[in-house]
Amino acid sequence: ILLECGMQEEGLFRVAPSASKLKKLKAALDCCVVDVQEYSIDPHAIAGALKSYLRELPEPLMTFELYEEWIQASNIQDQDKRLQALWNTLEKLPKANYNNIRYLIKSPSLRNTRTP
Repeated sequence: ILLECGMQEEGLFRVAPSASKLKKLKAALDCCVVDVQEYSIDPHAIAGALKSYLRELPEPLMTFELYEEWIQASNIQDQDKRLQALWNTLEKLPKANYNNIRYLIKSPSLRNTRTP
């Protein structure tokens, strides 16, 4: 929905949805009964639910354990070396985190780069 309806929306991840709409959407997601059409007209609610989901994870998606590696990799000046260091750190993520990131960014280059 965000890709289809929200990319032209200004402040998509900055503008908060109405609290009642966000609460209703989160409850529907928890029960796996979301009416996609109802929320396609309000991408801010979808963005708010995604932000809430990421904020409420028990551990950050990129993990506390790898925090310093992410920072070090991102500070490498040479683009090719930085990219390789980021890939190396990505490969160290727990499988669930890796799959979650892969799904969120829907990157074809992340498909099948990791053994099950």
